[in-house]
Amino acid sequence: MNLLSTARRPWSSIAFRLALSYGGLLLLTMVVVFTIFYVQMVSVFSHRMDREAKMDLQRLEQHALHYGEASLRKEIDRMLSDGVDSQTEIAILTNWDGDFLAGNARILPQRSISTFGLRELPLEREGRSMTGRVAVAQLPSGNVLIVGRDMDALQDIEQRFMRASLTAAVIVVILAISGSVGFARLVDDRAASIRHTMLQVANGDLGQRIPLSNDDDEFTRLGRDINKMLDQIELLMDGVRHVSNTIAHNLRTPLTRVLLQLRSVRHLGGNDQQRLLEHLEQEVQDLGTVFDKLLQIAELESGMRRQEFAVVDIQGLLADIADLYVPVAEETGSYLEVVVQGHPCALGDADLLANALANLVENALKYACQQAGGHLRITAEQKGEMIDLRLQDNGPGVPADLLPHITDRFYRVHERQPGHGLGLSSVQAIVQLHSGSLHFANLAPGFEVQLRLPAAASA
Repeated sequence: MNLLSTARRPWSSIAFRLALSYGGLLLLTMVVVFTIFYVQMVSVFSHRMDREAKMDLQRLEQHALHYGEASLRKEIDRMLSDGVDSQTEIAILTNWDGDFLAGNARILPQRSISTFGLRELPLEREGRSMTGRVAVAQLPSGNVLIVGRDMDALQDIEQRFMRASLTAAVIVVILAISGSVGFARLVDDRAASIRHTMLQVANGDLGQRIPLSNDDDEFTRLGRDINKMLDQIELLMDGVRHVSNTIAHNLRTPLTRVLLQLRSVRHLGGNDQQRLLEHLEQEVQDLGTVFDKLLQIAELESGMRRQEFAVVDIQGLLADIADLYVPVAEETGSYLEVVVQGHPCALGDADLLANALANLVENALKYACQQAGGHLRITAEQKGEMIDLRLQDNGPGVPADLLPHITDRFYRVHERQPGHGLGLSSVQAIVQLHSGSLHFANLAPGFEVQLRLPAAASA
């Protein structure tokens, strides 16, 4: 159907119009080249004919001057019969009134010649009318000598050239139109798979992908980029569905609990009622915290905070983190160490980066440094255009099969630990906002978080 559509409405295809434009440009170029060639060719032939006519005229004039006109007539007959250019040579001797005396052509109509030099004359030769390019001179006796060439040969060459040029132009036009249609169909065929895939995606089938050829052409690269975009869209949609399901699952239980407790308040009094109301207040605050976290993650993923980016001193940021959490680590007999090499600076939002690092440190202190002897080491170093931040602890780590899920919303590795499962999701959103990367690995023993951020240009 696409091919028929292109054939019926060729002007609707930009590929057809573009190819036809190049065909028209080629035709115009050919016309210009042929015109220049034609003008040069006619000019060369005309100059050659004029030069030969002048030379023959001068030679015959000299012959008449030295040997007389009787000998001139014999010389004219000899020149016309020597077999050299006999088909095109013209030589005429007339009196002043235009009466024919010798030669191989007659003037049409018969008349006296009063204009000398190079000119064109209508002539009759062997019963055939023609035009001659001739040189005319008057002899001392008053007779007129006319010498030149038949222009029919030049006109024949011109006609052949024009026919050949016209044929070439018609061929170019046919090739341009057929090539434009073929090019439009080729482009439409390559674009058809893209349109078909996008239509299926628009109808809700997010798993469709554009088939790619082995050629690394523009359509293949475009298809590859669109497939990457579709992968990201499918990932985001899956994330939205997962978040929706998870929110519904995680909020149903506390809301149901709050509802049941509110109903039970009717039958309580005194201190029991007060304690239950305080508990309900805490439940509602926790729900508000969950929604605030989700709104923060949504804001980070939208990219709106990039407008507030500035140069962030990583060394100063880690010093603030150490001042805040070293006392917390010491309370459990753990040790927090910060090592910064050089003076790395990142381009970003200092508050968001501090929030991400605080989340990572709190997780490490919560899961790895609960007992005496825990050790958390934070290192920072600029490597090329990226800043490498690593948090390494000596805790139990995370089971390998759970590593891909620890940044999912509401996912908690240890269900018994308090929390909402949104901390690492928030960290992931902050890192993505800064065009960085976040990686987790087990050290056996211990656990490592690697956070890579682009360095500031002034760093």
